[in-house]
This record gives sequence, structure tokens and C-alpha cells, in this order.
Amino acid sequence: MDRPRERLDCLKMKRAQLSEKMHAALRTVEQYRHELFSILEKDPSWYGSITIHHLVGQSLRITPKQSSSDAPFQFGIVLRLYDGETLHESATDDITQLIELARTLQGNTGSRPYKPLSWAQRLALDLDPEIRTQIPKNPTSHTHVHFGIRYNEPLFQTNDLADVLNRVTEQKPSLSTVICRDMEQIEETLFCDRETLMTQTLYRVSRSVLAVSGNERTHLRVGGLAGHEALKIHQPRIDEMLNDLEGVVHADKLIPGQYQLLTGPAVTGVLAHEAFGHSQEADTWARGRSKARDLYAQKIPVGNEHATIINNPALFHHADTVGTAWGSYFFDEEGWLAQKQIILDKGILQAPMTNLTSALRLGVPRTANGKRENWMHGIYARQTNTYFAPGLTKDIMALCDKGFLAMHPAGGMEDPKGMGIQVGLAYLYELRNGKKTGKIFKGPYGGDIQLTGPTSDVLHAIRAVSYGTQEPTNDVGGCGKYHKEFVYAGCGGPYLLINPVTLG
Repeated sequence: MDRPRERLDCLKMKRAQLSEKMHAALRTVEQYRHELFSILEKDPSWYGSITIHHLVGQSLRITPKQSSSDAPFQFGIVLRLYDGETLHESATDDITQLIELARTLQGNTGSRPYKPLSWAQRLALDLDPEIRTQIPKNPTSHTHVHFGIRYNEPLFQTNDLADVLNRVTEQKPSLSTVICRDMEQIEETLFCDRETLMTQTLYRVSRSVLAVSGNERTHLRVGGLAGHEALKIHQPRIDEMLNDLEGVVHADKLIPGQYQLLTGPAVTGVLAHEAFGHSQEADTWARGRSKARDLYAQKIPVGNEHATIINNPALFHHADTVGTAWGSYFFDEEGWLAQKQIILDKGILQAPMTNLTSALRLGVPRTANGKRENWMHGIYARQTNTYFAPGLTKDIMALCDKGFLAMHPAGGMEDPKGMGIQVGLAYLYELRNGKKTGKIFKGPYGGDIQLTGPTSDVLHAIRAVSYGTQEPTNDVGGCGKYHKEFVYAGCGGPYLLINPVTLG
């Protein structure tokens, strides 16, 4: 039994249950299920589904001078009809309009009918134990299956953010300002088709601290899918942030060029997300916007033997800390159970991440990557937790004789068509003979540093990957698509030694 599982057991963590509002929605769906599907699937070849979203949250922002708070709320229902060619959707926030809404969806005769999996077929899949153990024995199409995230401390009960602010300002009273933010959300989803009736409850929490001195800043963040326990910030993290800020204030400016670079987990995750995360989203393939489709067909190597990238919405252990990785869930927006997927295997591209329509259109396997920003937005094939697979090197820093360590990402972007990549680095630690020198470098013009280059060149330049578990450190983050469509996404992984790489 692995260490994270032992830690979860010893905490005797509870599982999140459905709220009363979602219980009421569940009762309505159960009551009208037969009538709804007789309307949605009046043609035997049609496929209908119902998804209900409910979100309640609490956010807080405090500085030494002011504070503000918000309490987001969402409730929405999406009915879908796939007629074998076209996907039709209609949405409402009124549960009493379910029958009327179903009647508005009209399909035609299509050439690619879809039949949903039965529970017997679902249970034959390679499922994470955290999913499998929450499914009742011998489920049928009438069985309500609920998945709940593990947690220890409940949400919305206490808030110690002011204590964090005081600890930072008392330790460093000369700061220009400190901004602390908390977010706690309970996200619930109901999914129903003719074969399944499932619900899930996700507790999502994040905490960030931004310390500013003049024009310079450093930050830290924690969080994941867990209870309030995942918001705790221990003093060494604050000490590191403030020490880094002092170093950034007096940092040297990097001369653009090619260097030896060691990337920490968060930066490694952004690299994975941007390198072949977006280009391996199947709707991007289907629209002809990704070169990855041709590279996959031709089996052309896009990286070396160290370049294995995983996308995994079923990452229920968060390295050696309590909680579930930020981009995880039990099933996606279309009711597909979460599974681990290798999207790049030792430099060779594998099948893409898919949703229902992109999988049918491309004729590739279905995966649990159908995500939407909220119930008022459309579904796209999106990333979940994207990370490099662990390697075999136990002391990877010792291999870096003259280079830099990057621990703090500052965004990123990619070009799926042109296969270029850019990863922002907030600042760099200088390394000499495998150790930090104490010097910090910032960008050539005083801002962030950019890692740039053709994606394949960067992945071919990986020289070593650090040893670790299959549950990597996973950072709290988000992802936009087509300059919009924001969703939560986790990214992390091991340390990578890349040599050479262009920094500027």
C-alpha cells in the first residue's frame, strides 16, 4: 500500500455527499426519467443525456488595507440529443421546464449512431480504485451511483486567511503590499442517460499569497480537491517566498541565450500542458488546427526516450500531501468515467484526448476529457491533470553543473499548428556544480523569462527525469481555449534536466 493511501486512511477522511438542492434535482430526474428519454430518444438510434450542474462558493481577498468577498452560485440543466450526425443541446436554470425543454430538441437520421456503455462494460475498464470502490455491487441502469471527494475539514466553517496575512506582514513590514486570496467551492454534477444515473461532489479549494516590494513580486499557492485542510500554509513556505522576493529585488538580468535548465514540478507541468497537451485535444485535431494528427499517423518522434506525458483526470493522490489533484473528477461532462491516458510515450504521440463527438468523428478511442466552463458554455476536449512521467534519476540537481533552476511558472502558450512553445518563468535560481549559488536572475528587461523554441527540439533536449511516484506534485491552475472557455486544470510532474534550451 502506497504512502498517500496510508495517509488518507489514517486521517479517516469523510466523503463529500450531495446537497439538498441536488437531492431534489435527482428526485425530479428519477421521477420523469422515463418520459424524458421517450422524448429525447423517440428514434431508437438517437442518444439523449441530461446533465445538471450546481455550484456554491465562497471567495475572500484581503490586503493590509482592505478586504472583499464573493459568494458565487450556479445551477443549470443541459439536455442533449445526438442523432448520429449532429449534437443538439438546450439549457435552462429552471428544473420545472425539463419536459418542455426536451421537446425543443429535434434530430434527423444520422450515419453514426451511438450506444452508451452499460455498467458491465464500464466496470470492465481499467478504473482507479478510488472510482471502483464507490460503485455499488451489481449496478444497473436504475442504480444511483454517487462519487464523493475525500475530505477532513468541512468548507465554509472557518477562515484563517487573516492569520496568513499577519504572519507575512509581521515578518516583512517593509513590503509594499500583500494580497491574500482564498476560494472554496462545492461543485456537484448529475449525469443521466439510458444506462447510467451518476452524481459527483467535488470540494475545490485554493489559497494564494502575493508579496510585493516596489516593482517586484513573489507568490505562493496551495490547494486541490479536498477540505479546508488543503489551505494550510506552513512557515517554511512563507520564509521561502520572502527570501525569494529579496533575491528578485536585487536580481541580475539574464542574457538571452541557450542554457542548461532544471525545471521544478510546476514548470514541468506547464511544459507538459503546452507542449503536447493542447495539440493532443481531439477537437483541435478534427478542426485541422494541430500538426499532432499527422505526426501521430506517421509515428514521427517528437521527443526522446525521456519524453512521456500523461493526462489523468483520475489522479486521486496528490504526491505526498492530503487531497486530490486540482484537475481531477470521477466522470466528465458527458458521463465518461475518468481514466489515466498516455498522450506521448517516449517521444511517440499516442491517441488524443477526446469527448463524444470528436471521438466519433475521428474514429479514435473515447476518453474522459469532455469539459465545459459552466452549463451555459459548450463542451470541448480539454486537459485535466497533465504531467511528465517520473524517471530514474534520484539526484537530478547534481547533474546540473552550470545552469539554472526554474520553480515558478508565469503562464505559457503554444502553437499546435506550427509546433512552437513558450513557457514563462517568473525568475531563475543559479546553479553551479549541482547547488544553488544564492543568486537569482530575472528577464533581460526585468520581467519574466521566456523558455521558447520548437516543441520537438525542447523535448529532444531532455537529458534526465527525476525519480518519483506515479502521483506527482500537482499545481493549482487554469486553462483557456480559443482565448476563452476557462476551465480548471492541474499540472505537475517530476524535475526535468533540459540541455540546451533557449531562455530570454
